[in-house]
Amino acid sequence: MESLMRRSAITTLVIVSLLMIPSEALKHDVGGTKYNGWAPNKMNYTSDWASHEQFYVGDWLYWGFDEPRINRQLYSVFEVNKTDYESCSTDHPLYNISKGGGRDVYQLNHSRPYYFISGGGFCWQGMKLTVVVHELPPAPTEAPTEAPSSSGSTSLSASLPGMFAIAAATALRAVL
Repeated sequence: MESLMRRSAITTLVIVSLLMIPSEALKHDVGGTKYNGWAPNKMNYTSDWASHEQFYVGDWLYWGFDEPRINRQLYSVFEVNKTDYESCSTDHPLYNISKGGGRDVYQLNHSRPYYFISGGGFCWQGMKLTVVVHELPPAPTEAPTEAPSSSGSTSLSASLPGMFAIAAATALRAVL
């Protein structure tokens, strides 16, 4: 009976960890909406929106404007360095994301912080965003066939990615 409980606990932990690992690139609507997500004086995009999202290499950011025909002439999106982000400067952008369509997209191809601002003075009205992009966690290996002893929990920990390993080891110690 105790062995069955251990196996159930291990199986549950492995399934939960698999469900929490993103398996494909996601599209993130900046500001949380497809339309009118990128607008002046709407929110603090970094703390009010991005802090509640998880960004991984390969994901996409999507900036949508409420009135694309009007706002695509006003609003823009530039990737800049941290100094230009802090000073709201578009003098030396790393990349001009705006293509004039009012629906701008950008793929996050590297694990690092990204800094985005709008030009035309709108950065000073809150149209700026920082996102931190992480590598995808490694895919978990197969579940162990036997429950590890309390001193041998490292084999399970090594098979689960990052923070899931700590949670799994802690849960197993509680069960054992």
